[in-house]
Amino acid sequence: MPNLELDILGEVPAELDVAPTRRVFLALVAELPALAPAMVAVGGVINLALVDDERVRQLNRDQAGHDYATDVLSFSYVEDGGEPIDGVVGEMVISLETAARQAAQAGTSLAEEVALLALHGVLHILGYDHQGEAGQIAMQEVQRRLMSQVGYSYREFVWQD
Repeated sequence: MPNLELDILGEVPAELDVAPTRRVFLALVAELPALAPAMVAVGGVINLALVDDERVRQLNRDQAGHDYATDVLSFSYVEDGGEPIDGVVGEMVISLETAARQAAQAGTSLAEEVALLALHGVLHILGYDHQGEAGQIAMQEVQRRLMSQVGYSYREFVWQD
């Protein structure tokens, strides 16, 4: 199995079950040779921080020039031929406040919404993009398949730039 790990940084709220996130991540890692062949040789760690809307808005403004809270932001150190930094291939943050609102709207659990957002962020770190229709379709298909594969519900993504 490829050597790619997920490290959840900081405190995880007691009410959040991260088991779905870990299951979806393991399903992705099992398919890594097909999803992102170049990553098989690289390996490393992806860091995940669970934050609030204020923190994700600040990062979104500082890193992407968008002054609003979003659900997930990801930062890849290996895209465009980059190298891991101290074994870290990428980092992502998920706003638990936004995730909770989206879970309520979708009629799913916060745990499943966080799992979906983490999957989305990891796919970005691995080089997937949804700027065009083809990229959106590819990401949607992978997300739908992996969420279903481990027994979780899937909601269609609303694409934002």
